[in-house]
Amino acid sequence: MNGASRASRGRRVAQASAALAAAMLALAPLSASAAGLRAHEITYRTSFKGIGAGDLQLTLKPDAAPDSWLYETRAFPGLLASFIINSESRERSAFTVTPSGVQPQRYSLDDGTTSKRENVELTYDWTRGRVTGLVRGSALDLAVEPGTQDVMSIRAAPLVDLLAGREPGEYPMLDGREIKHFVYTRAGAERLKTALGEVDTVIYTSDRKGGDGRGRTWRYWYAPSLGWLPVRIEQREDGKTRLSFAVRSLKWLPPAPAQATAPTR
Repeated sequence: MNGASRASRGRRVAQASAALAAAMLALAPLSASAAGLRAHEITYRTSFKGIGAGDLQLTLKPDAAPDSWLYETRAFPGLLASFIINSESRERSAFTVTPSGVQPQRYSLDDGTTSKRENVELTYDWTRGRVTGLVRGSALDLAVEPGTQDVMSIRAAPLVDLLAGREPGEYPMLDGREIKHFVYTRAGAERLKTALGEVDTVIYTSDRKGGDGRGRTWRYWYAPSLGWLPVRIEQREDGKTRLSFAVRSLKWLPPAPAQATAPTR
Protein backbone atom coordinates (compact mmCIF):
# COMPACT_ATOMS: atom_id res chain seq x y z
CA MET A 1 0.00 0.00 0.00
CA ASN A 2 1.47 3.36 -1.07
CA GLY A 3 1.49 6.56 1.03
CA ALA A 4 -1.55 8.08 -0.74
CA SER A 5 -3.63 4.96 -0.11
CA ARG A 6 -2.61 4.87 3.55
CA ALA A 7 -3.52 8.56 3.93
CA SER A 8 -6.90 8.02 2.25
CA ARG A 9 -7.63 5.01 4.49
CA GLY A 10 -6.60 7.02 7.55
CA ARG A 11 -9.02 9.81 6.62
CA ARG A 12 -11.88 7.30 6.16
CA VAL A 13 -11.16 5.73 9.57
CA ALA A 14 -11.05 9.16 11.20
CA GLN A 15 -14.32 10.18 9.54
CA ALA A 16 -15.99 6.92 10.59
CA SER A 17 -14.73 7.34 14.16
CA ALA A 18 -16.04 10.90 14.29
CA ALA A 19 -19.43 9.80 12.94
CA LEU A 20 -19.63 6.98 15.50
CA ALA A 21 -18.72 9.35 18.32
CA ALA A 22 -21.38 11.81 17.17
CA ALA A 23 -23.99 9.05 17.00
CA MET A 24 -23.09 7.83 20.50
CA LEU A 25 -23.30 11.39 21.81
CA ALA A 26 -26.73 11.84 20.24
CA LEU A 27 -28.00 8.62 21.79
CA ALA A 28 -26.51 9.24 25.24
CA PRO A 29 -28.92 10.41 27.95
CA LEU A 30 -28.77 14.11 28.75
CA SER A 31 -26.89 14.96 31.93
CA ALA A 32 -28.11 17.77 34.17
CA SER A 33 -25.64 20.18 32.59
CA ALA A 34 -26.44 19.11 29.03
CA ALA A 35 -30.15 19.43 29.73
CA GLY A 36 -29.66 23.03 30.84
CA LEU A 37 -30.24 22.79 34.59
CA ARG A 38 -28.34 25.76 36.05
CA ALA A 39 -27.31 26.72 39.55
CA HIS A 40 -29.35 29.69 40.72
CA GLU A 41 -30.81 31.66 43.58
CA ILE A 42 -34.40 32.80 43.06
CA THR A 43 -36.46 34.87 45.49
CA TYR A 44 -40.25 35.15 45.53
CA ARG A 45 -42.44 37.76 47.18
CA THR A 46 -45.15 35.79 48.98
CA SER A 47 -48.67 36.68 50.02
CA PHE A 48 -51.47 34.90 51.87
CA LYS A 49 -54.98 35.84 50.78
CA GLY A 50 -53.63 39.12 49.43
CA ILE A 51 -51.62 40.02 52.54
CA GLY A 52 -47.83 40.24 52.21
CA ALA A 53 -46.05 37.39 54.01
CA GLY A 54 -42.38 38.13 53.26
CA ASP A 55 -39.95 36.45 50.88
CA LEU A 56 -39.04 32.86 50.04
CA GLN A 57 -35.60 32.08 48.65
CA LEU A 58 -34.72 28.87 46.77
CA THR A 59 -31.10 28.01 46.00
CA LEU A 60 -29.97 25.25 43.66
CA LYS A 61 -26.28 24.32 43.64
CA PRO A 62 -24.33 21.41 42.15
CA ASP A 63 -23.17 18.73 44.59
CA ALA A 64 -19.82 16.96 44.48
CA ALA A 65 -20.89 13.96 42.36
CA PRO A 66 -21.77 14.35 38.66
CA ASP A 67 -25.42 15.22 37.99
CA SER A 68 -26.04 15.68 41.72
CA TRP A 69 -27.65 18.81 43.14
CA LEU A 70 -28.45 20.48 46.45
CA TYR A 71 -31.72 22.39 46.82
CA GLU A 72 -32.42 24.66 49.79
CA THR A 73 -35.36 26.81 50.86
CA ARG A 74 -35.04 29.72 53.24
CA ALA A 75 -37.90 31.90 54.45
CA PHE A 76 -37.76 35.60 55.26
CA PRO A 77 -41.19 36.03 56.87
CA GLY A 78 -42.92 39.38 57.23
CA LEU A 79 -44.15 40.59 60.60
CA LEU A 80 -47.40 38.61 60.64
CA ALA A 81 -45.92 35.49 59.06
CA SER A 82 -43.07 35.47 61.61
CA PHE A 83 -45.55 34.23 64.22
CA ILE A 84 -45.98 31.06 62.14
CA ILE A 85 -42.69 30.65 60.22
CA ASN A 86 -39.26 30.68 61.90
CA SER A 87 -36.69 32.62 59.89
CA GLU A 88 -34.04 30.13 61.07
CA SER A 89 -35.82 27.16 59.52
CA ARG A 90 -34.14 25.40 56.59
CA GLU A 91 -35.42 22.82 54.14
CA ARG A 92 -32.94 20.88 52.01
CA SER A 93 -33.02 18.17 49.38
CA ALA A 94 -30.13 16.37 47.70
CA PHE A 95 -31.06 14.74 44.40
CA THR A 96 -29.53 13.18 41.31
CA VAL A 97 -30.63 13.71 37.72
CA THR A 98 -30.97 10.36 35.96
CA PRO A 99 -32.06 9.60 32.37
CA SER A 100 -35.63 9.21 33.66
CA GLY A 101 -35.67 12.37 35.79
CA VAL A 102 -35.05 13.56 39.34
CA GLN A 103 -34.16 10.95 41.97
CA PRO A 104 -34.02 12.28 45.56
CA GLN A 105 -31.22 10.98 47.80
CA ARG A 106 -31.64 12.88 51.08
CA TYR A 107 -34.14 15.32 52.58
CA SER A 108 -34.03 17.38 55.75
CA LEU A 109 -36.18 19.94 57.49
CA ASP A 110 -34.77 21.96 60.40
CA ASP A 111 -37.62 23.85 62.05
CA GLY A 112 -35.20 26.44 63.48
CA THR A 113 -36.27 25.89 67.08
CA THR A 114 -34.40 24.40 70.03
CA SER A 115 -37.07 21.73 70.50
CA LYS A 116 -36.57 20.28 66.99
CA ARG A 117 -40.05 18.75 67.24
CA GLU A 118 -40.87 19.37 63.57
CA ASN A 119 -37.52 18.22 62.21
CA VAL A 120 -37.33 15.64 59.42
CA GLU A 121 -34.30 13.59 58.27
CA LEU A 122 -34.74 11.13 55.39
CA THR A 123 -32.42 8.95 53.30
CA TYR A 124 -33.50 7.12 50.14
CA ASP A 125 -32.15 3.66 49.28
CA TRP A 126 -33.17 3.08 45.67
CA THR A 127 -31.53 -0.34 45.53
CA ARG A 128 -33.96 -1.55 48.21
CA GLY A 129 -36.75 0.84 47.18
CA ARG A 130 -37.13 2.27 50.68
CA VAL A 131 -36.83 5.57 52.53
CA THR A 132 -35.76 5.64 56.17
CA GLY A 133 -35.22 8.29 58.82
CA LEU A 134 -37.04 10.40 61.36
CA VAL A 135 -40.25 12.37 60.87
CA ARG A 136 -41.10 14.70 63.76
CA GLY A 137 -39.46 12.46 66.32
CA SER A 138 -40.78 9.13 65.01
CA ALA A 139 -38.87 6.57 62.96
CA LEU A 140 -39.89 5.99 59.34
CA ASP A 141 -39.15 2.96 57.17
CA LEU A 142 -41.34 3.02 54.07
CA ALA A 143 -41.39 1.39 50.64
CA VAL A 144 -41.24 3.91 47.78
CA GLU A 145 -41.95 3.38 44.11
CA PRO A 146 -39.56 4.63 41.40
CA GLY A 147 -40.02 8.33 40.69
CA THR A 148 -41.14 9.23 44.22
CA GLN A 149 -40.18 12.80 45.17
CA ASP A 150 -39.86 14.64 48.45
CA VAL A 151 -41.56 17.99 49.05
CA MET A 152 -38.47 19.83 47.77
CA SER A 153 -37.37 17.67 44.84
CA ILE A 154 -40.87 17.74 43.35
CA ARG A 155 -40.20 21.40 42.56
CA ALA A 156 -37.18 20.39 40.45
CA ALA A 157 -38.75 17.32 38.79
CA PRO A 158 -40.95 19.26 36.30
CA LEU A 159 -38.02 21.56 35.42
CA VAL A 160 -35.78 18.63 34.56
CA ASP A 161 -38.52 16.98 32.52
CA LEU A 162 -39.25 20.18 30.60
CA LEU A 163 -35.54 20.77 29.95
CA ALA A 164 -35.27 17.21 28.61
CA GLY A 165 -38.24 17.77 26.28
CA ARG A 166 -40.61 15.64 28.35
CA GLU A 167 -44.09 16.71 29.35
CA PRO A 168 -44.56 16.82 33.15
CA GLY A 169 -47.04 14.20 34.26
CA GLU A 170 -47.71 12.29 37.47
CA TYR A 171 -45.31 12.47 40.41
CA PRO A 172 -45.60 10.44 43.64
CA MET A 173 -44.52 12.59 46.61
CA LEU A 174 -43.67 11.68 50.19
CA ASP A 175 -45.48 14.12 52.46
CA GLY A 176 -44.76 13.36 56.09
CA ARG A 177 -45.51 9.63 56.34
CA GLU A 178 -47.85 9.42 53.35
CA ILE A 179 -47.29 9.00 49.61
CA LYS A 180 -49.48 11.34 47.58
CA HIS A 181 -49.75 11.49 43.79
CA PHE A 182 -49.87 14.81 41.92
CA VAL A 183 -50.73 15.23 38.25
CA TYR A 184 -49.37 18.16 36.22
CA THR A 185 -51.47 19.38 33.28
CA ARG A 186 -50.63 22.05 30.71
CA ALA A 187 -53.21 24.84 30.98
CA GLY A 188 -52.12 27.42 28.41
CA ALA A 189 -49.61 30.22 27.91
CA GLU A 190 -49.35 33.81 29.06
CA ARG A 191 -46.97 36.75 28.78
CA LEU A 192 -46.44 38.09 32.30
CA LYS A 193 -45.11 41.36 33.64
CA THR A 194 -42.63 40.45 36.36
CA ALA A 195 -39.84 42.05 38.39
CA LEU A 196 -37.51 40.60 35.73
CA GLY A 197 -39.43 42.23 32.88
CA GLU A 198 -42.05 40.78 30.55
CA VAL A 199 -41.67 37.03 30.25
CA ASP A 200 -43.41 34.44 28.07
CA THR A 201 -44.68 31.58 30.23
CA VAL A 202 -46.31 28.18 29.93
CA ILE A 203 -48.92 27.45 32.59
CA TYR A 204 -49.29 24.10 34.34
CA THR A 205 -51.70 23.09 37.05
CA SER A 206 -50.95 20.49 39.72
CA ASP A 207 -53.78 18.53 41.32
CA ARG A 208 -53.78 15.63 43.72
CA LYS A 209 -54.75 12.44 41.92
CA GLY A 210 -58.15 11.16 42.93
CA GLY A 211 -59.31 14.51 44.28
CA ASP A 212 -62.84 15.79 43.76
CA GLY A 213 -61.62 18.99 42.07
CA ARG A 214 -62.85 21.18 44.92
CA GLY A 215 -59.71 21.04 47.04
CA ARG A 216 -56.51 23.04 46.83
CA THR A 217 -54.72 23.14 43.51
CA TRP A 218 -51.42 24.67 42.39
CA ARG A 219 -50.77 26.77 39.30
CA TYR A 220 -47.28 27.43 37.88
CA TRP A 221 -46.13 29.95 35.28
CA TYR A 222 -42.92 28.40 33.87
CA ALA A 223 -40.59 30.60 31.80
CA PRO A 224 -38.76 28.72 29.00
CA SER A 225 -36.31 31.62 28.55
CA LEU A 226 -35.24 31.27 32.20
CA GLY A 227 -34.55 27.55 32.19
CA TRP A 228 -38.25 26.82 32.83
CA LEU A 229 -38.09 28.37 36.30
CA PRO A 230 -41.54 29.42 37.55
CA VAL A 231 -41.93 33.20 37.75
CA ARG A 232 -45.31 32.95 39.46
CA ILE A 233 -46.92 30.25 41.62
CA GLU A 234 -50.40 30.20 43.09
CA GLN A 235 -52.26 27.89 45.41
CA ARG A 236 -55.99 28.09 44.80
CA GLU A 237 -58.94 26.88 46.83
CA ASP A 238 -62.56 26.98 45.64
CA GLY A 239 -61.43 29.09 42.68
CA LYS A 240 -59.79 31.77 44.84
CA THR A 241 -56.07 32.45 45.25
CA ARG A 242 -54.96 31.42 48.74
CA LEU A 243 -51.16 31.67 48.43
CA SER A 244 -49.12 33.43 45.76
CA PHE A 245 -45.41 33.63 44.96
CA ALA A 246 -44.21 36.28 42.49
CA VAL A 247 -40.57 36.32 41.40
CA ARG A 248 -38.64 39.19 42.92
CA SER A 249 -35.08 38.44 41.84
CA LEU A 250 -33.01 35.79 40.05
CA LYS A 251 -29.26 35.30 40.26
CA TRP A 252 -27.43 32.68 38.23
CA LEU A 253 -24.67 31.02 40.27
CA PRO A 254 -21.31 29.68 39.05
CA PRO A 255 -21.39 26.12 37.73
CA ALA A 256 -19.54 23.31 39.47
CA PRO A 257 -15.78 23.42 38.92
CA ALA A 258 -14.50 20.90 36.40
CA GLN A 259 -13.24 17.76 38.04
CA ALA A 260 -9.49 17.26 37.71
CA THR A 261 -8.32 14.22 35.80
CA ALA A 262 -5.37 12.10 36.85
CA PRO A 263 -2.28 12.63 34.67
CA THR A 264 -1.48 9.87 32.21
CA ARG A 265 1.79 8.09 32.42
